[in-house]
Formats: sequence, structure tokens, C-alpha cells
Amino acid sequence: MNEMIRTLYDMGLGKVMYDIFFALGFVSVLVGLLWFGKRLKLPLWKIGVTVITVYPLVVLWMFVMFWMESGFTTWGGNNIVRIFVYVPLIGLPVAKILRMDTKKTLSLLSFAPLLVHGISHFGCIFFGCCQGYPCSFGVYNPFYQDIRFPTQPIEALAAVAIVAYLFYRAKKRNYEPDGFEYPLMLTIFGSSRFVFEFLRDNEKMFWGISNLAVHAFFMFVVGLIWIFILKSKSKQKSVEAVKP
Repeated sequence: MNEMIRTLYDMGLGKVMYDIFFALGFVSVLVGLLWFGKRLKLPLWKIGVTVITVYPLVVLWMFVMFWMESGFTTWGGNNIVRIFVYVPLIGLPVAKILRMDTKKTLSLLSFAPLLVHGISHFGCIFFGCCQGYPCSFGVYNPFYQDIRFPTQPIEALAAVAIVAYLFYRAKKRNYEPDGFEYPLMLTIFGSSRFVFEFLRDNEKMFWGISNLAVHAFFMFVVGLIWIFILKSKSKQKSVEAVKP
């Protein structure tokens, strides 16, 4: 594996492989959401329109956020951890226009960021970004020309594992969303990514905490608050239901 990474990079194909995996991330979202949306009994054409509309807008917002964080000096920042929290703010208005059920839409959207991350992040191996610290085992980093802790595949596989859990949960509920899918995703992924950030050899802001760790912690907090609100509303409805 490491020899292949070295060879591809020396041939000038590292960025090509990175771009291929980035494109595969979009394909995985389209295919995955069409598959899952069918089980939610959503019209396939509406799912397709949602994906091809929301995905570019989300990517654009990701670039804009990095641009703002850099002090309006650098355009780019291809890391979707920044935008997990904001996907519903972009996706729900589109779904409303298409007259899609809110709970089903949120359930559908909960898979999108994870599918992108779970597939696209493997491309970082070939381009030498998102690397871990130097160690005696792991993935060859073509930029530093040494072996680094394999953060990229670990983070990608963690995202895939969360996808599997959400699919399992949805199937267990007979594909009847309860509104908890997206906040659950935020809390699980946010907490895991916050931990993973300490394994990455990137610039730290304070106490060993990176910029992306702050974004991860933010999505974790948003997810917890969201879950608390949903549970409070559910409890209130239960109380009102038993009132004479």
C-alpha cells in the first residue's frame, strides 16, 4: 500500500487520486440516499433533486467558511467537518419547496455528510493531507516522505461505522424516522472526531486543540441540545396525552 502511494505521487497522480475519491464521495451520497430514500418511501426524483441541489451549496459554504476563518486570504479548505451542523439549514428549505416530510428529510440528510467523509477521506492518503504524527507504522506520507499514524483511514472507517449504526437503527424502526437521526449523528461523529483531532499532526490553537476540533465539539454540543429539546417535547406530549 505504502509503495503504491509513493509510486502514484512520484508519477504526479497523487492529486488525481484525491480528486477521484472526492468525486466518489458525491456518487456515494447520490447512490446511498436513493437507496435509503426508497425505504423511506420518498420519490426518487425528489431525492435526486435534493442531492444535486444541496451538495454543491454545502461544498460552497465549506469553502466560504474556510475563507472567512483564514481572514479572507485563502480560498479552499476542503474539509466537510466544518459543515455537518449546517446541512439541515441548507437541505430543509429545498425539501420544503419539494414538499418532502421534515422527519424523513432529516433522516435522509443524516447519512450524507458521513457517506462523503467515509469515501472521500481515503483520497487524503494519496495527497499527503490530514496526516497523523510520525510513527513506526501506518501510512506513507508523500509530502513529508515518512510514515505517519493512519488517521485518514481510521476517520473514514469510523464514519462508515456510524452510517452502519444509523442504517441498523432505521431498519429496526421499520424506516419510520423519529427526528433523532441527525442529532444522534452529530453527537456520535462530533465526539469521535474531537478525539481523532488529537491524533493529527495539524496546527493547534490552544491546549492541543485544533480548529477542526472546535468544529467537532460544536457539532457535539448542537447534537446534545437538539436531542434534549426533542426529548422535552416528547415528554410534554406524553403528559398532555394522559391529562383528563
